Amino acid sequence: MSLDHLQRSEPASWLMTLPDGLSRQIMSSTRIVHAARGVRVYDHGEPPGGIYRVVSGVVAVMSWDETPLIGHLLGPGSWFGETSALTRQPRSVTTMALTEARLAYLPLPVIEEIADMQPDLWRGLAALSAANSMIAVQTAHDLMLTRPEDRVSAVLRRLGDSLGRDTPIPLSQEQLADMCVLSRGAVSRILSRLESAGKVRRGYREIWWLG
Repeated sequence: MSLDHLQRSEPASWLMTLPDGLSRQIMSSTRIVHAARGVRVYDHGEPPGGIYRVVSGVVAVMSWDETPLIGHLLGPGSWFGETSALTRQPRSVTTMALTEARLAYLPLPVIEEIADMQPDLWRGLAALSAANSMIAVQTAHDLMLTRPEDRVSAVLRRLGDSLGRDTPIPLSQEQLADMCVLSRGAVSRILSRLESAGKVRRGYREIWWLG
């Protein structure tokens, strides 16, 4: 089974591993929060907290360097934040609303309250954590590709799968270059070739992966 196959859709399907009643309780217990473009959902090192689901918009998962870099993008249906909820350790990454976003939030005290009655919730969160860990493995795999064009294509394919092929990837060429550890000029030339081949379509600060 390929890494590409493992990473697609699984973070959105962890609820399917749980009893129907528990899944419905989790969904009904979330509350909607709004995040304006550029607002951080949480920062690396923050105290442990609950889990989030992207309802609309795009959330960036970022490194914890002094100048954080985008590693992956999460679109509608994606869940994140489970590692902190499972381990009670501080947040291990930074997450930011790359576009205006609506998020469903399940606070940690609510998770613990539900899990006291239905311990299967911990199994579900472990499944979510495993799926998100596989995306992290895929991200590292993409960056180890030695041919720059292969690297750019792999990153765009992963982001396109995460957001959905009908959704533009809301990145500038400079941001994509940072993600691919390439110069902006190199990425621009690669995108021109990919566009000529019908694999991408470019707009202002957004890219469609057509594959």
